[in-house]
Amino acid sequence: MARNPSAPPARRAPNLPAPDLPAPDLPAPRPLAAPALLLATGALLAVTVLVSRLAADGGAEMLWFLVTVLAGAGLAVAAAEARAGRMAGAARFLPYAAGAGILAAAPTAMAYLAVGHVGAGYVSLAFAFPGLFTYFGALALGMDRPSLLKAVAVAAGLTGGAMLAKGKLVAGEAGAGWIALASAMPVVLAAGNLYRSRFWPAGAAPGPLAALSLLCGAGAALPAALAAEGPPDLGGGGLALAAAGAAAFAAQYRLLFRLQQLAGPVYLSQIGAVAAVAGAGLAVALLGERLPQGFAPAAALVALGLAAFEAGRRRAMRG
Repeated sequence: MARNPSAPPARRAPNLPAPDLPAPDLPAPRPLAAPALLLATGALLAVTVLVSRLAADGGAEMLWFLVTVLAGAGLAVAAAEARAGRMAGAARFLPYAAGAGILAAAPTAMAYLAVGHVGAGYVSLAFAFPGLFTYFGALALGMDRPSLLKAVAVAAGLTGGAMLAKGKLVAGEAGAGWIALASAMPVVLAAGNLYRSRFWPAGAAPGPLAALSLLCGAGAALPAALAAEGPPDLGGGGLALAAAGAAAFAAQYRLLFRLQQLAGPVYLSQIGAVAAVAGAGLAVALLGERLPQGFAPAAALVALGLAAFEAGRRRAMRG
């Protein structure tokens, strides 16, 4: 049937932002995609921590290991994106990627340097804390709205992480300085979570941003490796571990940037809690580490926080 020329044009439904206000001009989260990406990204984060512990045990120079892993992951993601025709014109995103790369390399370097002293389990647990700083940072920057459920979620996750940190201190297995270094990671990670959404280039796809951020992170870590460690030394089995770490990082960053695009910084910050529980369990199963004191109630609090976060997200999506 012919359209009446005098009829007003049909109104399109507005593209409302997601509850956590993801980057502008990007689609809102789909109900099933975000939780799946969250679990997968968190599990891969735990794997990267475990690989770094194995490298540290093998005598690798950890900053050089970080440079190798980030560069390998960045090249792998860039090659995949180039084959799909998505890297054309990506150079214009380099200023954004430089900031994202530095904010990714810094906490990873902290983790790699500390993991041989505090253990993979504790480093994974330190990743449970960024949710608190990300949430309050997002509120301060106007990137999110106050929510009682989210406040309960971050409080539960923080309490669980604090219990696990106390258990590690009581065990006396690492110096206070190394524990302080690992415990400082969440602040930098939260800054990265907020930066990626706040300054996400309009219309940019997640894959090229992930590739460039990894490569810029490797470039940022290179001077530190040269100054602190001299010639590169990946230790026994280092190349194989670096390849495994690069593969895990490549997969993790492709998923992480997609999750950032779909759900925003506050929801994404939950990957640390997923990695905390998964990493502690894997460290026991594969590396023979001991669970920190109070692991069971702490893990229950982290799970409660995740459930509250998801309930709050769904309530916000319903308006």
